[in-house]
Amino acid sequence: MKNTDMIAINNTGSVENGKLEKMGNFLNRHSNAIICIAMLSIMFMGIASASSAESLWTTVAGLIKTWVTRLGGVVMFVGGIMFGLGWKSDDAEQKSRGIQTLIAGAIVGGVAALTGTFFA
Repeated sequence: MKNTDMIAINNTGSVENGKLEKMGNFLNRHSNAIICIAMLSIMFMGIASASSAESLWTTVAGLIKTWVTRLGGVVMFVGGIMFGLGWKSDDAEQKSRGIQTLIAGAIVGGVAALTGTFFA
């Protein structure tokens, strides 16, 4: 008899025949998608509550500016880490990739900071 075939009965007398384990495995496999959906739904609740088209546009532009700027910062951070690890291992290609990633993050952050100019 396998461990997965065992049936456990808790204090209330209900059967927990691996359903909890299956649900846990499902949540572990799909946790990234669940978190993304939750974040998007929270962000769009603010958009849906906007009263006019102009305030909706302002809200969307503000969200784009905030989140794309943060994304650029994260990419810059990753590029800095890659560059530092390239120095540690004395790998010229990794140093080059790190600098390229750092510059790409700076470009993304700079363009995001200009969204007020583009969307005004």
